[in-house]
Amino acid sequence: MLNMKLINRDAEGELQLIGRLDTTTAADAEAHMTEAANRFDTLTLDMAQLEYVSSAGLRALKRAHITMRRKGGTLQVKNVTKPVMEVFEITGFAGMLKFV
Repeated sequence: MLNMKLINRDAEGELQLIGRLDTTTAADAEAHMTEAANRFDTLTLDMAQLEYVSSAGLRALKRAHITMRRKGGTLQVKNVTKPVMEVFEITGFAGMLKFV
């Protein structure tokens, strides 16, 4: 299960990810991230309460990153938990993402 909460700060949005970003939640998460990416110049993903990310979740993150980059925006992540950071490091996502 994954809950998402969007915080609107004018040109910047923050999406809090709470739970698990896995095969069952990735499609919905991707839709929300893409919508937010199209809406804001800067999108911050707060991962303080993200427990797990699977390959399907990584794919959703990559698509949000590409959407932001194409429009000249910025996708950034913060408060990454240790288990999620390990996945980012192993898969090379740590080099792609901007950490704040």
